[in-house]
Amino acid sequence: MTIQTTRWSPDTCSCVLEYTWDDTQTEATRTHTLSNIINKCSAHNPLTNSNIYSSILDENPRKNQSLQLCLDNGPTALFDTINGSRQLKATISYSFSWSGTAPNRVLTISFTGITLTSQQKNTIQTALNTRFGSGKVLIA
Repeated sequence: MTIQTTRWSPDTCSCVLEYTWDDTQTEATRTHTLSNIINKCSAHNPLTNSNIYSSILDENPRKNQSLQLCLDNGPTALFDTINGSRQLKATISYSFSWSGTAPNRVLTISFTGITLTSQQKNTIQTALNTRFGSGKVLIA
């Protein structure tokens, strides 16, 4: 068994964390354990170290999965299909922002380069609510 340490800077805040994991375990079964907080961003600073880690482990995938849900439930004008996978059109940008207080921050997402109709936004919002719960992710 070899314990590895990874330094991680999520793209959802300026926190810098280190976690350990056993490289003899498969990716599907390995556990990441927080070992050190190098930097706390202002949004996560009031939280305990373990709460910072769990908050970030909620927020980072929520941001990433939200984009995929938009691609899966949005209009065809939003994406190109490349090798069977939906990808955001090169002319469209995805942006996100956070509001509220961790660990209950709300993610707001938006797109530039496309104007979504109210019906298209409602369809995407329904998918986001189903996946994350009402009020956790909002589409602007």
